[in-house]
Amino acid sequence: MTTQEVALFVETFQTLVLGSLTPDGVPHASTAPYVRMGNDFYIFISTVAQHGRNLLIHPNVSILFVEDESQCVQPFARKRVTIEALVSEIGREDDIYPRVIERFAAHFDPDLIHSLTQMGDFHLFKLSPQSGSVVMGFGKAYRLDGNLDVITHIMGHHEQRG
Repeated sequence: MTTQEVALFVETFQTLVLGSLTPDGVPHASTAPYVRMGNDFYIFISTVAQHGRNLLIHPNVSILFVEDESQCVQPFARKRVTIEALVSEIGREDDIYPRVIERFAAHFDPDLIHSLTQMGDFHLFKLSPQSGSVVMGFGKAYRLDGNLDVITHIMGHHEQRG
């Protein structure tokens, strides 16, 4: 498994699955369209939605990219990348804000993105990877570092540096 293979797998998705915590610390799963710039993932979501409110309070999230069930050969070994990330809000006055919004407009419906930028409840969040893992089948599990580089092969109860 190479770092490039991980990146290519992640690039096949338009949305990510997001695990966040409610203000009461209850796990909450949701999805959000995303764009990636460098190593960071960006989501543009409403704080009317539970996941938007969660990100304003708790800076730790889990991101999941998972193979479509209809495409997988073995559900027990479904291909997936899981990333632990830190959240930070990108204000509209930040230099990077217009560049990220341009990326959203290029990847999604530009008229919709423009409309969403006019709504005060939509916030831009940066999800910065800290670590992660990738599973590409039985015996094909690997740890990822904060750059999403493959660093170890997970084999049973021990890991082998690669």
